[in-house]
Amino acid sequence: MAAALVGLMLVASCSSGAGSSTTTTPPASATTSPVTTTAASIPPPDEPFRGFSLSPVDYAGESLIEFFETASLNADAIERVGDILEWEEPAESGLAVVDALAADYGFLSLSITGVFDVDDGELLRPLDDATFDRYVAAARSYAEKHRPPYLGLGVEIDTQWRSHPDDFEVFVELFAAVATVVDEVSPDTKVFTAFQLERLSGMHGGLFGGANDPESAAWELIDRFPDADIIAFTTYPGLVFPDPADIPDDYYTRLNAHAGGRPIAFTEIGWHSGGEYGVYSGTEEKQVAFLERFQELTSEADVAFYIWSFLYDQQAAGPFTYMGLVDRVLRPKLAWWVWQNSAD
Repeated sequence: MAAALVGLMLVASCSSGAGSSTTTTPPASATTSPVTTTAASIPPPDEPFRGFSLSPVDYAGESLIEFFETASLNADAIERVGDILEWEEPAESGLAVVDALAADYGFLSLSITGVFDVDDGELLRPLDDATFDRYVAAARSYAEKHRPPYLGLGVEIDTQWRSHPDDFEVFVELFAAVATVVDEVSPDTKVFTAFQLERLSGMHGGLFGGANDPESAAWELIDRFPDADIIAFTTYPGLVFPDPADIPDDYYTRLNAHAGGRPIAFTEIGWHSGGEYGVYSGTEEKQVAFLERFQELTSEADVAFYIWSFLYDQQAAGPFTYMGLVDRVLRPKLAWWVWQNSAD
């Protein structure tokens, strides 16, 4: 959701240089085609691995370097969300910059692309036959060149299903076509798509502004993607639960059954550390409690990876302003130390 919106911004340039650091002392308490070796194709870390979405304070070169240096303290992957045409790999694309920097710092570069605006489900461009074929060709080219361990197509795709159901049907066909060509050129690549967990499960209340109704859950949408190797979710339970203690014990373990026994992944997780929203107001203590609760509730689930939405607070809307583990003046929050001390 929020990470996807930020990730869709292109990184225009990157320059090397040392940035300041947040590493202060914590308080007491099947083809013969050549493969290009990049961060997208390095051997993946053991599952479950974890990381951050691309979320520097800003996109100046020094801030990018600081982001990668800070993330390197305890993360395995950097996730980049962008337009599917980034798989065509123009040299100036955000994905190309992230792949290069991630390789320098030893991260797995995790690429997730989309074909519609994650806010309203509107297509980025009409999905006619020519565009459909171009998208499939882009996926094939990127997979063949890099052989990435993981490749994502679709961000919170239930948004498009609600707002543009006809376009969603075309997306289902596109995903199947992409999964087929990726399997042909890079059979070890695990292809996935992502849903917004709270809304998929019928939780539209709280800060979403609607009503919670489990009877309106749309779990059946997962079945539309039999070619997905992993089923992924974004999850922001702080939008619908006042406190992390309110999250049901089976909130995440139930997902493997809904995913047909396939591994699950979390392309965005987070809890806001600030903001006045009545019973849904955020605090650093709640953010810590969520991180600990998430790790507890997923310990028995078949999880491939999880990505905290923002390393640094972003200029985002509402509670997403406070999702980072480090604030915009580079002050580590309480949850940052928990993250550092809880590596698997």
